[in-house]
Parts: sequence; C-alpha cells; structure tokens
Amino acid sequence: MIIGNVLFLEESLDRYLRAQEGAVGNHVRQKVSRVDLIKSDAEIVHALLPEARVAPLKVDFDNPQKDAQEARVRVHDMFDGMVEIDGVRATRSFAFSGDPGLFRLRTNPYSTTLPHGEISNRRVIIGMSGRNDAETLKREIDRQEQLLREYVETSTKQIEAYNDKLGALLGEAVASRRQQLASLEDLKNRI
Repeated sequence: MIIGNVLFLEESLDRYLRAQEGAVGNHVRQKVSRVDLIKSDAEIVHALLPEARVAPLKVDFDNPQKDAQEARVRVHDMFDGMVEIDGVRATRSFAFSGDPGLFRLRTNPYSTTLPHGEISNRRVIIGMSGRNDAETLKREIDRQEQLLREYVETSTKQIEAYNDKLGALLGEAVASRRQQLASLEDLKNRI
C-alpha cells in the first residue's frame, strides 16, 4: 500500500498564481507611500520584488533519508479477502524548501498518475507498506520518486514563469501608485 495522500491534486497552481498576480496592486498600495516617491520606479520595484516573489519548491533529491520498519499490513489472501500480516513500511524522505502548500496545488499540465506522500517537518516522505519484498518496494518507491520529481519540476517552471513577469507587473503597479499619489497631492493643493 502506498504511503500518504495524493499530492498536487487539491487546487490549481494557475489559479493560485493568478490570485498572486491580482494582489500585486494591493501589495504596492500597502508598501508605497508618498515618502517613497523620492525613489525611482526601478528602485521601488527592486525593493518590493523579493517579498512579492513566489518561492518554488526545492527538493533535495540527492540526499534521501531511507527507513524500513516492521509494520502490520493488510493484504489480500488467496480467497480475495483481507488479512493482516507482519510486513514492512519502507520510506524515503527528502528535505525541501518553499511553501509546503505548493504540494497541494495541481500543476499545468498534470496527469491522472500523481505522486503520493506525507509532508512533515520540512520533509516530503514517500514510501510503501507491504510484504517484505525488497524488489517490489524499491520499484514502487522509485516510481513515486520519479513522479514527485516530475511534478516538482512542472510546478517550478510555472512559478518561474510567474516570477519572470513579476518585475513588469510591479513596475505597472508602482507607476499607477505614483500617479494616484500625485493626483491626491494635486487635489489637496486645490481644495
């Protein structure tokens, strides 16, 4: 039995990134005031960019922690029923950085074959419980790792595409904010 929940399934990464894009204007409104207008637009954008970026998942696939423990597992018997036997729980876990919530977000494209895993203490854990059959366990864990690699890579590409256009989005929002604050200053002087 594969360990963990289905990853990259719950919500759309595209929708999440569009929401982030839509929040750029509010971000600029909250962070840029009249005193900031002595700086150039480029300086303001440069200061806002790190906080506005979405950090992609970075998974350390080169340094897995492997574990195998005794476990009671349910398997099919010869009469197509379920029995509980002594078995093993074999896992590989990888350290990661980035928002753990990104493991929930469906990438574009995606397929119906999704990785399973558990997210705990800045580690993603993949594995399987079953009979003590090293070849079967290794084959399934390798397959889960490959799926995880593919989905992390796809997620990273989507996030990097968003981050690449973020400077221009911030630039437009800063220019708009500058114009809005100048208009308010002009109004203040006229009343």
